[in-house]
Amino acid sequence: MESKTVLWYAVLGMVTAGYLVTLAGVRAAKQHDLPHHSSRILAACTIIGLWLVAYVIKQALFGRERFGGTESQYWRLYVPILSFHMMCAVSTIGLGVYNWYMGLTRLRQGTGMGAMVAGVSVHRRLGHWLVWMFSGTMTTAYLVYLMLFVWFPSS
Repeated sequence: MESKTVLWYAVLGMVTAGYLVTLAGVRAAKQHDLPHHSSRILAACTIIGLWLVAYVIKQALFGRERFGGTESQYWRLYVPILSFHMMCAVSTIGLGVYNWYMGLTRLRQGTGMGAMVAGVSVHRRLGHWLVWMFSGTMTTAYLVYLMLFVWFPSS
């Protein structure tokens, strides 16, 4: 198997693993299991960090993939989905870093009412947005992958 294919599988595998671990962390938070929430979200952040490194390496070594469909398909399908994917990904990373920072610093100040003052309600609201943004990122990532390698591969 060539190295480009291995890197693509590594990128998709790591982002999928990060997403699944994130969902497990969200489930722990909904069950008010804060130690498991914290450890799972930290693991997910580590996986996503490794994914980002692998993705940047893949882009640096091999560049962008070519879309193999027609020009009409490129502008009507690929560009809008890729644009939405990039918007979701950048938003997810930005909100994720901010919410991760809040979880590590401000929320460690206490539990109960003390935690509410420390910003748990903001952390929770951003967490809801993050799950939806990450879900959009994942859905569009797989659509982009399918368009590039399955439905419209370049020759």
